[in-house]
Amino acid sequence: MKRFFTLFLSVLTVLAAACSNQNDQGMEAASGAPVDAAFTLEPTEPVAGGTITFSVKVTQEGKPVDDAREVSFEWWKDGQEKHETIPAKLVADGVYTAQQTISEPGSYFVYYHVTARDFHNMRKTPFTVKAADSNSPAGANATEQTATGHEHHRQAASGEAHAPSGVDFHLMPPDELAAQSEAAMLVHLMKDNQPFSGGTVKFEFWTGNEAKHSFVDAKESSAGQYEGKLTFPAAGDYTVKVHLEKGDIHDHKDFAVTVK
Repeated sequence: MKRFFTLFLSVLTVLAAACSNQNDQGMEAASGAPVDAAFTLEPTEPVAGGTITFSVKVTQEGKPVDDAREVSFEWWKDGQEKHETIPAKLVADGVYTAQQTISEPGSYFVYYHVTARDFHNMRKTPFTVKAADSNSPAGANATEQTATGHEHHRQAASGEAHAPSGVDFHLMPPDELAAQSEAAMLVHLMKDNQPFSGGTVKFEFWTGNEAKHSFVDAKESSAGQYEGKLTFPAAGDYTVKVHLEKGDIHDHKDFAVTVK
């Protein structure tokens, strides 16, 4: 009986330690510590026609984050509406990279987008691509660029021109959109590399050339992040237009989404 009692106590001790460890891990995972991201560009002075490596190191409380839901790099030439977005791959502890070749010298911008553990990080960085046969920065006649030099500027359907706002839009649709099912649509707004808060945001969506457009108001769920509940009536390719108003700012941007 004494041996049995001793063994019983030992089992209880092991189970208590295991439960305590699981609770500690659960508390750590639910701590809500922000996810940090550090961006680098290699080479620091890229040359037209050469390979550029975009890299971002993702950490939480100093520890590498290897399970990010999405990491991508969005880049474009200054003054152009067309943006290119390339996915990144995990290559080391918390380090995600993607490579790109840019053939035209000039002034560019790149945004990293990191979605991990209920956080979304994005930051815009300017960089210059030099001409292959020159040691001086390309586009010497252009004005000096800053991190807020690129602006989305489109013509409204009514013909009214919106003044450039300097606000950057990043739409985050769910991984899959199903017809006749409510979907949470998120958009992140940034200006001067800071979340753009306090705006009035609305989603407008339609498919093809149909005349009827649907509108849904969005609410700011966190600083610079706005969320709306959209229900697409049928499968197909849709355009989602994000409208923003705040004071003198009236801006919008179109995004393409596919509904299954």
